[in-house]
Amino acid sequence: SPPSSRIAVGRQPAHRRPETMACMGLSCAGLCADDDAADNYTTDDETRLKMLKEKLAGAGIQIKKFSAKSPMKKIVLKMKNDDAGDAAMYFEQHGEPYTDVDCPVSVRFAVIGMRRATDPDPYSKHMAGSRVLRDNLSPTDALKAAVIDLPKKASVSFAVDSDMEMSDLVEGMRLLIAEAKTSFAGGADY
Repeated sequence: SPPSSRIAVGRQPAHRRPETMACMGLSCAGLCADDDAADNYTTDDETRLKMLKEKLAGAGIQIKKFSAKSPMKKIVLKMKNDDAGDAAMYFEQHGEPYTDVDCPVSVRFAVIGMRRATDPDPYSKHMAGSRVLRDNLSPTDALKAAVIDLPKKASVSFAVDSDMEMSDLVEGMRLLIAEAKTSFAGGADY
């Protein structure tokens, strides 16, 4: 039969096979700055974390932020060190700091959580994601979305362009949050 009709039983999907990793994963999510970095892509946690930090400290990652009170906004997720030397997340829009009822000026990575839209909603029994995501996204787009849980039951619900980009972002953010928690200097949440 023709190759397109064959079923590869027991094989990983093409985007997860080692021979295709150079063009997928973080490089597809735009976390590689150049083609050479994409060609040398590895999936180890140390490399993933380093690439995410470089991206967040540089151009940032464009997200589509959803809110219960306003229309979707395209903003940029970025990272900086605060006065205490702790890694902090902040947002920009059109090169300027962005804040609204959902987004603080900045928040330390050590005090936030990250969950996919398919993960259980801790505030709504038997539901996934967040109320904001459920109200604004089709279930078919759930793999492109996530929630950043902030202190005081606040959260930022957002999506990116592809499920692969979100997968890499969530994995990288969880590594960054874990690292930040181990070196957190303490003090205020924001």
